[in-house]
Amino acid sequence: MNLNKYIYIIMILLTYSPTFSQGSAGEKAIYETRFIVDMPTAGVLEKGNFAIYTNAFYPGGIMLQLDASPFSDFLMGISYSGTNIIGFGAVNWQGIPGVHLRYRIIDETLNLPAFVLGINTQGRGDFSSSEKRFQTFSPGVFISASKNYSWALGSVAFHGGINYSFEPSKNENFPNLYLGIEHSIGKSFALNFEFNATLNDENKKYMSNKGLINASLRWSLAKGITLDFQARDLLENMTMNKAFNRAVCLEYISRF
Repeated sequence: MNLNKYIYIIMILLTYSPTFSQGSAGEKAIYETRFIVDMPTAGVLEKGNFAIYTNAFYPGGIMLQLDASPFSDFLMGISYSGTNIIGFGAVNWQGIPGVHLRYRIIDETLNLPAFVLGINTQGRGDFSSSEKRFQTFSPGVFISASKNYSWALGSVAFHGGINYSFEPSKNENFPNLYLGIEHSIGKSFALNFEFNATLNDENKKYMSNKGLINASLRWSLAKGITLDFQARDLLENMTMNKAFNRAVCLEYISRF
């Protein structure tokens, strides 16, 4: 297949958007983004909706998260993960399930961003029972802000927040910062970049330098279904990684 055919196929994918392809990515998205890549945005589910989110990551890991919104501007959820589920060797479970709660304290207006106050104890990557931590700390208690704009090239959202994780030791624990940007690509795709400052991670066994940059490409496959391809640790600051690593996520949102 020559280069022109490759370009043609890519253009079809970027413009492909039947009326039922409405997930949480692209200009036709009908659901709010709740995570930049890992870190939380100010997005919530609408009242009466639930979300099932799965994350397949290295090494052979799977994380499953269930969120629901029984009230307006309020979200609650639970999650669990393990590594070596796919592949061979003993499965390493994380232990206590992760808990996810968030409440939108301020709605977005023309001049002000939306603000969410929440807690999320689900970290990312392998869990060490001896050190009682994930490879990447959970957000813990957080406050997030999000602001959306439209311009000639589509829609763009800016996200940021402050978080305080429960995983670092008391002597090393202090607030952390994160920032992100989300930009639509056509009606069904979105490109996300996230910077997690990791100010609270002093363990050289896990982080050789401060800062994580993660990216993701999201695709609204069908109504309520979004596929997410992630490229993690683009700065290659995580000691256990020989290069940036990849993850694939699938989200399903519907009413209950």
